[in-house]
Amino acid sequence: MRAGVPVELALKHGNSIVPDDVRDSFFSQWILENPWPFSIVGLLIAATIGWIAIQRDDRRTLLAAGILAGIAVLALAIGLVVETPAEAAASATRRFVEDAEAGRVDLLVARLDPEATLHPGRLENPGFPIEDLRSMLDALGGVHRIERNSITLLDAVGVAGDAAIVELACLPRTRSSLGYVPSRWIFEWERRGDTWMIRSITAASIAGRVPGGRDVLRAGG
Repeated sequence: MRAGVPVELALKHGNSIVPDDVRDSFFSQWILENPWPFSIVGLLIAATIGWIAIQRDDRRTLLAAGILAGIAVLALAIGLVVETPAEAAASATRRFVEDAEAGRVDLLVARLDPEATLHPGRLENPGFPIEDLRSMLDALGGVHRIERNSITLLDAVGVAGDAAIVELACLPRTRSSLGYVPSRWIFEWERRGDTWMIRSITAASIAGRVPGGRDVLRAGG
């Protein structure tokens, strides 16, 4: 799960830095998480086949078109009802960002797993303990308080039934920065009962530089 594209190469070419080998199956990506393209294409094909069947008075083909349309509608219904781990983790990440923007450090820290780690640069790099994560988050309520921010990328993939990885790119302006500072992060989430907790945060890039130590926010200072 830790193997992936070197961050420097991915950032240079604008690629996702979430490893391909952890991405969801076709069913999860195109039925559960985003059913609209599959369903729309299915309905268009069914309508075309149905029109041809009516012109030819072909009842068997018309029945096949009806079955295809039913499958497309069923896929859409399932996709709209079922929330996948990737979708849940993406929502949790958005709430995390909202709390960071508002300086609600207590809520940020509350989402950390007791054994959560902070990784500089890459997913596979050794992580620093939760104390360093808390220190980084505490700075968002003080010297690195966010004044303005926008999310430029949010890419979530399910790893298992109770885990997901989220790639996040932001463009914040903080109290300590001279302007907007682009940053990219990797969040590892895991479900604990009804709550999603952060297992690790990777600081992939801050201000175009890859952090190399535990004080990752210094790269953007």
